[in-house]
Amino acid sequence: MDDRTGRTPPPAVDLRRSRAPQIDIVQWTTYDFLLSLHVALVAPQSELHEFNIGAGWVTEARARCDAADPRALDVLGLYVGDERPSSLRATLLSLIGQCPTPNTPLAFLDWLRGLPAPDFAEALLDQEGLSADWPGPLRTALAERAADASAPGVAEQRLLANYPVEARPVAQRVVSDVETVRAEVIAALRVWYDAVFADEEPRLIPLLARGAEAMRRRREELSQHAFIEREMRGVEWQRPAGLRRFIFAPSYFCKPAVFYHFWRGTLTFCAPVESAVEGSGQHPGDPDALPLDLVTFFQMLGDETRLRILRRLSHRQMYLTELAEALNLKKATIKHHMVRLRDAGMVTLHDRVQGEHKTYYTLRPDIARRARQYLDAFLRPDDERPT
Repeated sequence: MDDRTGRTPPPAVDLRRSRAPQIDIVQWTTYDFLLSLHVALVAPQSELHEFNIGAGWVTEARARCDAADPRALDVLGLYVGDERPSSLRATLLSLIGQCPTPNTPLAFLDWLRGLPAPDFAEALLDQEGLSADWPGPLRTALAERAADASAPGVAEQRLLANYPVEARPVAQRVVSDVETVRAEVIAALRVWYDAVFADEEPRLIPLLARGAEAMRRRREELSQHAFIEREMRGVEWQRPAGLRRFIFAPSYFCKPAVFYHFWRGTLTFCAPVESAVEGSGQHPGDPDALPLDLVTFFQMLGDETRLRILRRLSHRQMYLTELAEALNLKKATIKHHMVRLRDAGMVTLHDRVQGEHKTYYTLRPDIARRARQYLDAFLRPDDERPT
């Protein structure tokens, strides 16, 4: 109370402090619809297959899609993104959170048809390295094209200069004829759904539901900070101004990688369903069954390259390129190992934007302690185990 007036002073409110972001936990198959496509697009060009779904599934899925429409994968590779230098990497994944419920793949495609053309163009053209205000020049370029479709205007030329030379023809086609591009992309996505994903979807629905329910239980038990840190699976991400919403979506197809993207105030984060949710494949009650986390942990330590990576990181933080040069290996090889080390909780990926976008890795400090704990618990005599 105020000593002079006897009244309680009003509370002080710091207007600079932002409200805690909203957290949504969803179980929509639409994320796996796009992630399954991503895996199929990038795997053939990757030196090392990063995804647990396996090369056999990728080969069969691509063959089924090609049989339905030989052009579909080429169209999707150019706009949604494969490893060609000429391709874009569209942020369609971030659009899913804006789609009204029921959020199914087919409902999402219908919704895309009615999305304002500038918004669809922005989702296709949003690429890493663009300035924060780039949507303004895009909309000016679209307006220039609407007024005179015969040639690129000044805004379009300036916009295209921000893209790699190889990708500029594809980016220019989006600006000059966005409705035709939209029709092609949606038609190709429908081919992928009918030829491949429609058969996968029924088995994913209960799996994703269990994954989302496990997340919701953890959300009730943990503080917001602890929950976000836990669910981001070894990714430490620089929180930008304007963050208003987190979407956490379990995924079957992305394992062991995580996919995340910040767009229009929302961070979408897709992480693999955990082994405990997916099922270990071991017979319940088997006295020789091994804990999955123990097996995964020591599998990571059973590789010479990964041990050398951990040793390097024990000295200091390092960029991917630095690790590749220090170990005389290709960046693709190092990335392959880093995805698995991060998934096993041995390294942290730091994603920072300070002038330019940079990511680097650090060693988790508790690896030796966890190794002792795993072994102590596993080798403990039966009569000393907790009942």
